[in-house]
Amino acid sequence: MGSFSSTYLDIEYQAIPRVLAAHWRRGVMPFELQRGYKAMLDEAVSRRCRFWLINLSGRASGVSAADLQWILEEFFPQLPLRLRRPVYIAYLMAPHQLAGSLADPNVPNAAYYDDRSYRIERFTVQEEALAWLQDCRQQDAKIRRRKTA
Repeated sequence: MGSFSSTYLDIEYQAIPRVLAAHWRRGVMPFELQRGYKAMLDEAVSRRCRFWLINLSGRASGVSAADLQWILEEFFPQLPLRLRRPVYIAYLMAPHQLAGSLADPNVPNAAYYDDRSYRIERFTVQEEALAWLQDCRQQDAKIRRRKTA
């Protein structure tokens, strides 16, 4: 059982592969979305985990423009402040969800995150998402070693 479980979201820390895993179980109201994301961040801080897998496949629809704005402008900027280093988030989506997010002009493309202290990628296959997170972990470790050398 995860540290947070509700009718709309389950969160658990997976020691192997050292990832915070969150699974949205259904579409949510704005207050549930905010509560869920805040619970993810609190769990990540308690575990000092900067590598997240967020499964959106249980949601029938995407988020509203207002919810997306909250995520982009209020939530994501908190990540490096609370976790003190870059954060990596792999979103796992059903193929139709990914197509919808790529077509939505309100959803930033991957280049949007290039100069930020958090990285976001979208996937339809969990193994690919986990491989990306592992690669991010390795790249992050190389950068930290160079800074301390």
